[in-house]
Amino acid sequence: MPKKNYLSREEQRLWEYIKDKEIIDSELVKRVFPDFKQSKIHKLLHSLGKKNYLKRARKDIYYNPEQLKSFYKIALRIRNGYIGLSSALRYYNLTDYEDFTIFVITENFRKKIDIKGTDYTIEFIPLGKFFTGFEKKDEIYISSIEKTLFDCLLKPRLIGITNIAKAFYAAEIDWHKFISFFELAKNNSLCQRTGYLLDIMKKKTKLKVPQFVFEFLLKHIKYPVKLMPNKAPSKFNKKWLVEDNVGEDKILSWWL
Repeated sequence: MPKKNYLSREEQRLWEYIKDKEIIDSELVKRVFPDFKQSKIHKLLHSLGKKNYLKRARKDIYYNPEQLKSFYKIALRIRNGYIGLSSALRYYNLTDYEDFTIFVITENFRKKIDIKGTDYTIEFIPLGKFFTGFEKKDEIYISSIEKTLFDCLLKPRLIGITNIAKAFYAAEIDWHKFISFFELAKNNSLCQRTGYLLDIMKKKTKLKVPQFVFEFLLKHIKYPVKLMPNKAPSKFNKKWLVEDNVGEDKILSWWL
């Protein structure tokens, strides 16, 4: 929608300062205009939103649609964490799947919210002791490629095993770094599912997986596990003790 040109003197004063900012909140305004009361700041920001100079994302958070480079920044401003799962895969160009869900990994916060006025939803996923393996890139915190793949394997229902397999094939992976997260996890079923997936990818797509990766994962085979948490018909793999209830053809549908 077009902007309504008329601004009051105070709105103009505020707009001159924030017009080149991506994200605006009352704390930012207060630092520059300490004489403004909180109620006045809220009123001014709300008015700039109504006149289409700003867009309100959530509560006290606004953004300038002409300046905002990424909604990932909005997501991380709402709650501290790092961009992960399929959102990180998109950042690294490891998937072409776009579902308008921004995944933010947190230590212990879980919530799903909509960004007002957009098609985007933010889903905050707590990973507890696995809240690690992220870095700062392009002014956002995001998981490394290796941690992104690990997190996807940890939460396969949110991504889909087919998308995970495709990401592995496209990624340049530091395998030592990748396996370090499994050493932290001490999760046998995760090792079995990962080993099975990498094994069929090595056989079918010639994915180059170092032998030490398989040696580590094979040491953690214990009880039979399902590849995905569903009740679909399955085929049992004796090597990894994995019930493949997805099927190789579907896992590698992007390759076949």
